[in-house]
Amino acid sequence: MLNIVLLLMIVFAIASIQTNSLRHAVIYLCVFSLLCSFAYVLYQAPDVAMAEAVIGCTLSTVLYLVAIKKYRVFRVYYSGHVTLLEKQPEFNVLKNNLTTMMDNFLREHELELDLIDTKETFDEIHGLHDYDVIVEHDNKGITMYGSQSNYLYDGLVTYLIEHNAFDIDYEYILEEEGDELL
Repeated sequence: MLNIVLLLMIVFAIASIQTNSLRHAVIYLCVFSLLCSFAYVLYQAPDVAMAEAVIGCTLSTVLYLVAIKKYRVFRVYYSGHVTLLEKQPEFNVLKNNLTTMMDNFLREHELELDLIDTKETFDEIHGLHDYDVIVEHDNKGITMYGSQSNYLYDGLVTYLIEHNAFDIDYEYILEEEGDELL
């Protein structure tokens, strides 16, 4: 049993180093710490195991997650409709290419892409959620919405146009004038 725990500790330690997502790294470190705690129990050190579980697994994970929450994440809502998926098999290819290019741009600016897939419409997302960019992919094509006050949106648009990757319509959301589209 101890050998399995030690092997899993190595796996999760490597996974936490190799992942590109900070949240995944924190989760892997939490599991690593929990496995350490379990290993201490197997070595008959319950006091050290409890300390590791409380401090290493719980407290440090909460602190890391709070720090990541304060870390700059670029939130993109990607709205794709089911009818589009059935009629256009290249939907996923376009989506993957677009998100890869957005991720490349954001990594240059030391930001993490938080991509949220949804079936909600633009109006629902705009009214209910906190976002940086909304991408609406439907039968008409791809439309990307962003705020005029968000300088990263302008940089992202310029980046995508320079790389001539997609046929995308770019729209601004005016916050000062009652949140109407330009």
